[in-house]
Amino acid sequence: MAAILKSSNFQLLTRNPVIRYHYRTAYYVLLPEIPHDTAETNPVLRTHELVDYKTVSAEICLNAVAKLSLEQESGIWKLENQLTEPGSNVTFESLMDPLEKLSAPLDAAWGVARTLYVTDSEKMPSETYKQIHKRARKSRSLKFQSKPIYEACKSIMNENKKLDQRQLRLLNKYILEGRLNGSELNESGMKNYIEMSRKLENHKANFQQKVEKATNRFSHVITDPATVRDFPSELLRSTALDSLAPSRGPWKITLQPHIYSSFMEHCPDPLLRWNVWQAHRARGSSSGDTSLTTSLDLEEIRYQRRDQVKLLGYPSFAAMSMETKMAGSVGNVTKMIELLLEKAFPAQEKELTELESFARERGFDGSLHMWDVPYWRRKQVASLCQHEEGDIREYFPLPRVLSGLLALIEDIFNIHFELIDQNKTGATAWHPDVSLYAVRHADGKLIGHFYFDPFSRIGRKLLSREAASWMISTRSRSDVVNHTPVASVVMNFTPNLHGIPSLLSFHQVQNLLAKMGHALQHLLTESPYSEVAGLTNLEWDAVQISAQFFQFWSSDWTTMSKISGHFESGQPLAKETLNQLNKAAVHMSGHDLCQQLYLSALDLELYSTREFWLDIVKRLWPKFQRFPLEKLDAHPCNFTDIVSQDMAAAYYSHTWSKMVAADIFSAFQEAGMEDRDALRIVGERFRNVVLANGGAVPPSETFRQFRGRDPSPDALLIHAKLN
Repeated sequence: MAAILKSSNFQLLTRNPVIRYHYRTAYYVLLPEIPHDTAETNPVLRTHELVDYKTVSAEICLNAVAKLSLEQESGIWKLENQLTEPGSNVTFESLMDPLEKLSAPLDAAWGVARTLYVTDSEKMPSETYKQIHKRARKSRSLKFQSKPIYEACKSIMNENKKLDQRQLRLLNKYILEGRLNGSELNESGMKNYIEMSRKLENHKANFQQKVEKATNRFSHVITDPATVRDFPSELLRSTALDSLAPSRGPWKITLQPHIYSSFMEHCPDPLLRWNVWQAHRARGSSSGDTSLTTSLDLEEIRYQRRDQVKLLGYPSFAAMSMETKMAGSVGNVTKMIELLLEKAFPAQEKELTELESFARERGFDGSLHMWDVPYWRRKQVASLCQHEEGDIREYFPLPRVLSGLLALIEDIFNIHFELIDQNKTGATAWHPDVSLYAVRHADGKLIGHFYFDPFSRIGRKLLSREAASWMISTRSRSDVVNHTPVASVVMNFTPNLHGIPSLLSFHQVQNLLAKMGHALQHLLTESPYSEVAGLTNLEWDAVQISAQFFQFWSSDWTTMSKISGHFESGQPLAKETLNQLNKAAVHMSGHDLCQQLYLSALDLELYSTREFWLDIVKRLWPKFQRFPLEKLDAHPCNFTDIVSQDMAAAYYSHTWSKMVAADIFSAFQEAGMEDRDALRIVGERFRNVVLANGGAVPPSETFRQFRGRDPSPDALLIHAKLN
C-alpha cells in the first residue's frame, strides 16, 4: 500500500505472529530494561506536543517506545487484576479511558519513529526501526489478546443499553479482535491455535524468502544501445551498471517491481520481453531451482489458515476475512465481480483486438501475447495523447498545484490551512524542505497538523523514486490524552532546479491528490478515541476510499483549471489536453479491470475451497483472460500479497474501494462541478458523514447515510467508459 498507517485494521495473526498464551499465573518485569528517559529529557515522550525533529534520534525513539511499551504492558496487567477482582464494577469509561491513556502515547511515539524511518534513513536506520516496530507491535497487541478485557467488553455491551454508536464500535473492535485471537477457546483449543500460528508464520516466512531469492537471482545484461533507446531516464539510472553514466551502459535488468514494469513497457525486443516475463511469472515454480519451489508452502499456508479459522467457528478463511470488511460477505464480493466482469470482458476482447491491429500496422509480426501488451499499449496511448510528458509537466509547477489544491479543499470542506513558521514554534521538521500546516475549522479552532515533504532525497528517503509516496499517520486524535491528529504527506518529486520549480507529471498530480485524501480522512475525524479515529479501525476494503475519491477530481476540468498553471505564463492546462489525458487514463480499462477481477476471484477461491491451486487457476483463467495460460506461468506461487503478506482474502479491496469512491464522486458530479455553493453543501455532508466518522462507524453505514443506498458499480463503469 502506498500509505504507511498505524497498524489499525483487524488482522488475524499478522500483528502478533505468535499469540500470547492467556492462561498466565505470574508476570515478571525486568527493571533494567526500563529506560531512564523522562518527558523532560526525551522529546518523543512529550506526545501531546509537536516534535522538534532536530532533537530526535533513533536512540531517543527507541528509548521512548521501549519505556511506553513497558508502561502499557504493566498498566494492562494492573487493569486485568482490577477487572478480575470480585465485585468489580466496570463501566465503559473505567475500561476504555485507562486503555486509551496507555496506548495513545505509545502510538504517537511509534508514529514519530515511523516518520523518520520513511524520511531520513541516516537518522533512523532500518535495523533500528525494525526493533522499534517489533517492540511497539508486540505491546500494542497485548490488550486485544487479554481475556479479562475481552470479557469486560462483552459485559459492558450486554448490560449498558445507553452506549452511543462510537462507543459500541470501540467495544465491538475489542470483542472481534479478541475472538479472532482465540479468546473464546478453551485451554486445549488455545494450545492448538498457538501451534498453528507458529507453523503458519514459518511457512509464510519460507514463502516470502523463496520468492525474494527467486526475484533477486534473475538478471539480464543489455549491451545494445538500440534496445534501451526508448527507456525513460529513471529506468536508465536504475539499470545502468555505471550510475554516473546511465546512457552509456551496459544495463542490468532485474525483476524488481520498479524495473520490471517499466522495462516491459519500453523494451522493443519481443524475445527479450518474453524472457523477462516468463522469469517473473515462473518464480516459485518447479521449472527452476527446486529449492525455491513454493507450491507446497502455498498449500500448507492455505491448510493452516483453513484449520485455524475452523477452531474459531468459521467455514473458511475467506468467510472469517469478511468479518473485517465493508463488503460483509463473500457473496457480495462475488456479485461485484460478476457485475463488473459482465461489462469488462467484452470490452477487453475489443481492446486487445484493436491493440493487435495497431501493432501489426507498425510492423509487428504474429499474434499478440501477454508479454507484448505493455509495450504496444504504451505506443497506442502515445498515439492517442499527442502531448509529450515534458510539455504536460510545464503546466503543473508544484507551488501552483499545492496552493490550488489546498484552496480547493478549503472551499469544499469549509476548513482552513495555516502555514506555520517553524522557527517561531520550535517544532522544526526533519528537513528544511518540509512545510508544516495547521488545519483549522472555519472559526479558527484547531483540528490538527500536517507536514508536507515534497522532494526526493536520494539515499535518505525510503525507496526514493518518483512513484514512491506515503501518508503517515504520525499521531491520531485522542481527546482522552489531549492529542490532535498529525499527518505527514511524503512525496518524491524532483527538487527545484536553476530557478525552475518542481514540475509534476499528471500521474504525480493524481498521486498527490490521493495522499491528501488519505490525510484528510486521518485529520478530519471527530472520534474521541484513537482506536476508532480516522483510518484506524476502518475496514480493509474501505481504507483506500478517500484516497481514490480524491484521485477522481483529476478528471474534472473545473478542478484542474484551478490547480494547473504554466510555470512561465500561468495559463491553465487546456481543456482539450485534459480530455486527452483522461482518455489515456482509461485506455484499455476493460483489460485492466479483468486482471484485477481475476486476481480477486483467485484470492477468494484459494481461501474458500480445498482445490489444488493449479486446478483453481485452470478453472478461473478462461472466465477472465483472453490469452491462453502459459505452461511456465505459476503466478500464485509468487503472489506474496495474498500468501505471505496481509491481503489474504482481501485483494478485491482495491476494486471495491475504487467502486465506492467513484460512487461518492458521482454525488459531487450530480450537484454540478461548477456550482460552488452546491459543491460546498455536498462537501460538508461528505466531511460530516464519511470523514468525521472514519473508523468509529461502519463504512457501509456512513455510505448509506451519504448516498441513501448501497454502493453501485455504475459510476465506476461510467468513469472507465465501460457503460
